[in-house]
Amino acid sequence: MAHTLSATCLAIALADARGTLTLTERTDRWGGTFIAIGDTHGTIEIAEDMEAANKSVTDLRDRAAA
Repeated sequence: MAHTLSATCLAIALADARGTLTLTERTDRWGGTFIAIGDTHGTIEIAEDMEAANKSVTDLRDRAAA
């Protein structure tokens, strides 16, 4: 089975490999919070909470190792 990566997955993987990946909690305009998955160039993706952000990164690492 061929593995495919979206541009978002590729950007996260590159940031992770380069050691520039950040998971930053931010406040939205309604007072709630979200997690910005980013690097030195800016935000790559948004996650609902830290658990979801960590799961995204872990799942991507697992896919890359396969």
